[in-house]
Amino acid sequence: MFHWFRRTRVRLTLTYVLAFAVLAGLAGVGFWIAFAHFEYAAVDQGITAQGHTIFGGLNIGNGQVNFSGESPLPGETKHGIAITALLVGGAGTILDRSGNNSNMSVLVRATRKGVPHGVPFNLVVGHHTYRVLVLPVAGSGARLVLAQPIDDLEQTLLLAAILLVAIVATLIVANALLGYWVAGRALRPVRVMAATVRDISEHDLGRRLQIALPPGDELAELGSTFDAMLARLEAAFDALRRFTADAAHELRAPLTLMRSQLEVTLRRERTPDEYRDSHRVLLQEIDRLSRTAEQLLLLARADAGSLVTRKLAIDAGDFVEEVVGRWQLAAKQHGIQLLTDVRSEDTVQGDPDLLRRCLDNLMDNAVRHTPPGGQIIVLTSVEGPWWTLTVDDTGPGVDPAIRPRLFQRFIRADPARGPEGAGAGLGLSLCQAIAVAHGGGVTLGNSVRGARLVVRLPVGPGNAAA
Repeated sequence: MFHWFRRTRVRLTLTYVLAFAVLAGLAGVGFWIAFAHFEYAAVDQGITAQGHTIFGGLNIGNGQVNFSGESPLPGETKHGIAITALLVGGAGTILDRSGNNSNMSVLVRATRKGVPHGVPFNLVVGHHTYRVLVLPVAGSGARLVLAQPIDDLEQTLLLAAILLVAIVATLIVANALLGYWVAGRALRPVRVMAATVRDISEHDLGRRLQIALPPGDELAELGSTFDAMLARLEAAFDALRRFTADAAHELRAPLTLMRSQLEVTLRRERTPDEYRDSHRVLLQEIDRLSRTAEQLLLLARADAGSLVTRKLAIDAGDFVEEVVGRWQLAAKQHGIQLLTDVRSEDTVQGDPDLLRRCLDNLMDNAVRHTPPGGQIIVLTSVEGPWWTLTVDDTGPGVDPAIRPRLFQRFIRADPARGPEGAGAGLGLSLCQAIAVAHGGGVTLGNSVRGARLVVRLPVGPGNAAA
């Protein structure tokens, strides 16, 4: 049963009903108190007026007090309301009275001591309730006791209380039902969202909630958030599918080549030189597979947020000169002029191994896409809080159609190049992941000729802005 109270609809209804019950209860009690006050005020007004009338007809002299009007004392008000009047002496004897009330002696004893004078109060005598007013008679020690039965008033107040309780209870029940219905209507979009999201699988992530709610509504905002999340999931799954397909393709090509090489080699006996040539081809393909697998592993670690970088102070000038110097021979073999303009005083905080891999990928990309007779220029500078490394080449540049996707996995800037001259399309995405892990990034800059890749990393301590 308690699990029923865990439902938001039930909790909202109970909260609403509790708040309404408190307000309705307070309103009912306030109404009853006001009603009782007005009713008692009317009775008190009549008793007080009767007391003033009787006081106007009293004779006080020689220690005697009596009523000069008709005997006995008036037994009803001018409005015809029955009332008991007692003129009681100082010794408690009844000097005069009105009516034939058998409880007069009880009234006298009950009002003898400790009762307020001039203030009406309720007094229960036997099975009846009276509204009593005691007025002292100045100069005689006597007192005038007025008592009006209010059994009908008490019954009226009781009936009013019962009626109010019934009305409040009915309103509470009605509002509970109404609140439960309203809460259900308000939460219906949530149930629709839950049912829709529950039915969505990885195969139909293109579905959207499509909840018809006015703009600015909180549930509409929740629905929009779900739709945005589904869009991100769809994009992530699409990227994962493309990544898996491209990875399978990149791994299948060298494996197919290795298989073919082995099959051809094993068809007949080979000379030692032929075996060496075959093994050399296999070793090249194994190296290619190893590089691709290592790049995929680093990218997977970057996606998982576990690509941890060491924070070491690196002399950026010497570091860049050392890495670029290793590419001088490859550039010379391709007939490319490799130039540098490096600031020797720059310092960056980072992981030397990862940054070396990033720069190697940029140099490999530039060498592969720069034709013989071209140039590659490596520049460094400090721009505000950023240390920048720019690699310019004089190759064909980047096709505008793939510029927005240049740093995605398995995207090649020159798709027409064959596998022997092209990489796996992971180098630039790996550079981006390494730069992001260091708190920076890689962008494609504007260049009149060729491609310009710009790496930005936070400057190390002591760097001066360029």
